[in-house]
Amino acid sequence: MLELLKDSKKLKKFKILVGTPHADVKNYCIDNYISSVKGLTYSNYNVLVVDNSETTKNQKYFRKKGLPTAHIKRKNKSTRQLMAESSNILKEATLKGGYDFLLFFESDITPPLNVIERLLTHQKEVASGAYFINQGSKSHLMVQEIEPHQTGIRETINLLDGSDAKYFDGRLKEVYACGLGMALIHRSVLEKIDFRYEEEIDAHPDTFFAHDLKQLGIKQYLDTSILCKHDNRDWSLIENK
Repeated sequence: MLELLKDSKKLKKFKILVGTPHADVKNYCIDNYISSVKGLTYSNYNVLVVDNSETTKNQKYFRKKGLPTAHIKRKNKSTRQLMAESSNILKEATLKGGYDFLLFFESDITPPLNVIERLLTHQKEVASGAYFINQGSKSHLMVQEIEPHQTGIRETINLLDGSDAKYFDGRLKEVYACGLGMALIHRSVLEKIDFRYEEEIDAHPDTFFAHDLKQLGIKQYLDTSILCKHDNRDWSLIENK
């Protein structure tokens, strides 16, 4: 547990980097994201967007809206490689900028506007808000409560019934893994872990992140009182703007 301060006024003294990876396949939610990230009620945060679209059009758009933005050239990189690179840029910006925490904020997720304050009060090294992935009958909570039985790494899967409202009892729950869509990560964790992927393993950086946390004995928590909206459409059907 971190030695944080429970007084709400003192909590606001922590310096937070709100970091977001983005690509043009998510441009359908770009304006909603900008509105959400600017509307956060915490008083001491900055934003950095890492865009990996084919062109710098998004970078220029974000900057026009007042959000600092870096750009990664896609070339022939996989989505997993781009996510790892984007995440490590956010990690380095957090450490070099003297931030206490990185709030990993994916652009297709809409949290409660007081999400930072609520996650800070738990005094955890890694604490996340909850959200569902996929749509319709395939929708399920992005969480895995226990470590897979198999040795090694595999993609995070849901071990809960996503329709089970009893899970959302408002409590903080220790989990093996959950998505990084709305995760508050203390800098001490970032000093120990790189965001990574491996070509031969069909898993994304958030899965490797959970595995590496486990190896280091760092616990990951999910706040079931924070349910975020996740607008994860079928990207293959979306035309880039």
